Formats: sequence, structure tokens, C-alpha cells
Amino acid sequence: MMPPLDVFSIRNNESRWLGPAKTLIQALEVMRQNGAGSYFIFFHQTQHKTMYQVDEHGCVRPVEAESQDAREQVRR
Repeated sequence: MMPPLDVFSIRNNESRWLGPAKTLIQALEVMRQNGAGSYFIFFHQTQHKTMYQVDEHGCVRPVEAESQDAREQVRR
């Protein structure tokens, strides 16, 4: 069975797959271990992705929906 989540980092406007995760907690830990930056988790079941920001202290915070929409507009 395929893990339900995939974790990606975003660097220089390019996404890089970091690996699969079985749980949200595991996915958040993968982000924390990769250091400060922008990330997203792709949920296979819902086809939804959620953006996160990790700060220099390892604190993971979700990115507001409005900010996600703004980022998508910039990329187009």
C-alpha cells in the first residue's frame, strides 16, 4: 500500500520530493529535519496540498490559504 502523503520542499520556485509519510506527524517531522524553508504535503486521498513554513527554530506553521493563492498567481 502506498503511503497516503508525500512531502515536498520548495526552493528557488521549484518543488523537490522529500519522501512519503504515513501520517501528518511523520510528514511534519520530515520538514523539520530538512530545516528552514517552504514545504507542502500532498494528500493522495483528497488530491489536496497544504503549504507549510519552517522557521530557523524548527517551528512548523501552516501557510494561510490566501497566501497559497497568491503564490499560485505569481507562478503563472
